[in-house]
Amino acid sequence: MLVVIALALRLIGIGWGLPNERHHETFHPDESVVWAYSQAIEPTKLQFTPGFYNYGTLYLTTLKIASDVVAGYSGGGVDPKDPEKTWRFIGRAHLAGRILSALAGTATVLIVFLILRRFTTEFGATCGALLIAFAPAHVVHSKFQTVDILATFFLVVSSYFALRLIRRDGYPDRLSDLRLAVLSGAFAGVSAGTKYTGILCLLTLYAVAFSVLGRAGWKACIAATAAALVVFVSTTPGVILDNAVFMKDFIYEMKHTSQGHGLIFEGTTSGFIFHIGNLLAGVGTILTVLAIFGLGIGAMRRHVWAIGLLAFFIPYYVLIGRAEVKFIRYTFPLYLALGVGFGFVMGRAREKAGNWHTLVGVGLFGLGGFLGGGLQSTGRYLTWTVAPDPREQAGDYLKGQPVSVGVPTDPWFYTPSFHPDLGRRLFVPPDLSSAIIGQYKVFARSISALSDPTIVRFLPTNSRGESDVDSREDWDPRLIDVAKPDYIAYSTFEVEGFDRIRQSPASSAEAKSIADRASKFMDLLRKEYVFDRQYGAGQDLIHDMMYIQPTVWIWKRKIAR
Repeated sequence: MLVVIALALRLIGIGWGLPNERHHETFHPDESVVWAYSQAIEPTKLQFTPGFYNYGTLYLTTLKIASDVVAGYSGGGVDPKDPEKTWRFIGRAHLAGRILSALAGTATVLIVFLILRRFTTEFGATCGALLIAFAPAHVVHSKFQTVDILATFFLVVSSYFALRLIRRDGYPDRLSDLRLAVLSGAFAGVSAGTKYTGILCLLTLYAVAFSVLGRAGWKACIAATAAALVVFVSTTPGVILDNAVFMKDFIYEMKHTSQGHGLIFEGTTSGFIFHIGNLLAGVGTILTVLAIFGLGIGAMRRHVWAIGLLAFFIPYYVLIGRAEVKFIRYTFPLYLALGVGFGFVMGRAREKAGNWHTLVGVGLFGLGGFLGGGLQSTGRYLTWTVAPDPREQAGDYLKGQPVSVGVPTDPWFYTPSFHPDLGRRLFVPPDLSSAIIGQYKVFARSISALSDPTIVRFLPTNSRGESDVDSREDWDPRLIDVAKPDYIAYSTFEVEGFDRIRQSPASSAEAKSIADRASKFMDLLRKEYVFDRQYGAGQDLIHDMMYIQPTVWIWKRKIAR
C-alpha cells in the first residue's frame, strides 16, 4: 500500500516542463547542465571522469546509463543533423532521470517503514512512512532529474543497516555486527558519491555501534569508514584520476554554500531559522512538531535509535544552518529522523489509547495537511504539475504576433516560451559544452534572430556604436524609455526577494543597488505601461518548489495620446 501510494504521488505530473515544441530546454534550471555533464561518462570504455565534481559522480553515471538505454530503445540519441530529434531525445533522457528519482523517493518510504517496524507498531511504522510519502517537498523533488532524492535514499539505507545493530526480539538478523557496519558504511559512501554531505550519515553508525557494542564498536566503525571511503572513491574515481579538477569543483561547492546563491537568499534570516520554515513547509507544521517531540522522548528514554538518528540530525542541521544557501532540498536528509520520530510517537499513543488517541487524531490531521504540508499541500503541487505551465501560456499568448517583447533580465528557464530556444541560458549555440560554459558574446546575435515576437533585452552601446553585452544590467530602465517594446514580461524568479532586500540591513550594497534599480524600473513601468495579464497562481512559493509553478506577468505599452 505504501509503495503504491508513494509511487503514484511521484509519477503524477512527472512530465511537467519537459522539452516540447514550445521550448527546447526543460523548465528545471539544473537538469540540462547535469545531463550534459553525464554524457562525458562512458561506462563501456571505463571512462568515469566527467570533469564536473560539484557532486559525486554516481548520479551522473546512473543518468548516462539511463540515457543510453533510452537511446537504444527509442530510436537513437543526439543527432547533429536533426536538432528537433536531439531535443526530443534529451527530453526522454530527462524523463528517465526523473523516474530514477521517483523510484528512489518511493523506496525511501519503504525503508523508513522497515526501520520503524523494529521499534514500534505497524500503525506507527505506517504513519512514519506516510510522513515521507506525503511530504510535499519530497514528492515534488522526486519529479526532478537531480541528485538530492537519490542521495537521501542511500543515506536512509545506510542508517537502516546501522540501526539493525540494535537487536530486537522477534527480529532475528542473520548478518553479523561487522557485516551490518560494513553495509552501512558502503551505503554512506554511495550517498557521498551522489552528494558529498551523505558521508555524515556515518555519525549514526558511530553512535549506534558504541552504544550497542561498547569497545567492540571501534572495529565496526573502522570497517564502516574504510568501506565508505572505498565505495566513495569507486563511485567518484575523479578523486584520484582527475584530482586537480575534483579539488577545484569541490572547493567551489564548499565556498558556494558559504557565500550565497545570487540574490535568492540575500537578506534572509539565519539558516538555523530559515530551515525551520523549510521543514514546516516541506513536511508540515503538525508533523514536524510531533516528530521532534517523538525524537525528544526517545532520546530522554535513552533509546539507541533516537540517539543514533540525532547524532546525524544535529550536526547536519548545524552544517546547513551555517550555510548561506538555503534551498529546501538541503533539509531532505533530516526527513529520516522526522519520519521515525513521528512514527514512534504515533505508535506509542495508539498503544496507550485513552486520551492519547487525541494525539493520534492530531497526527492524522497533520498527514492530511491541516496546518500545512501533508497530503493537501502535495495535492496542490500535483495539480500544478499536470496543469498548463504559466510560461507556455504566456508564450502562446504572444507567439506568432508581429510585436516586440522586452525582458528585464537574461532569458532562462523562467522566461515565457515565445520561441523554442528562448529559455536556453544566455542564448548559446546548440553545442552542449558551450551551453555549460556560457558564451556571452553570441548573445546579441542570437537574440536578433528571433521574431514574431521580437525579443528585446536592452544592451548599452560602446564607443564604436556596438552592443556591449558585458555592460548590460538587469532591470535597466532604458528598456522602457529607450527601447520601448510593445510588451514587457517577467516572472516571480526575477522579482523574488526585492522587497526583503531593500528592508533588510543585512543585504549587501550590490544587492540593494539591484533592488533599488528594479524599484525604479517598476515605477516607470506603471507609468508607461498598463498591466495586461497574469499567468500562474501568484503565490510566494519556496524557490526550489516554484520551478513547477512560477507566476508570469505581462504589461502592454500604453497607447500614446
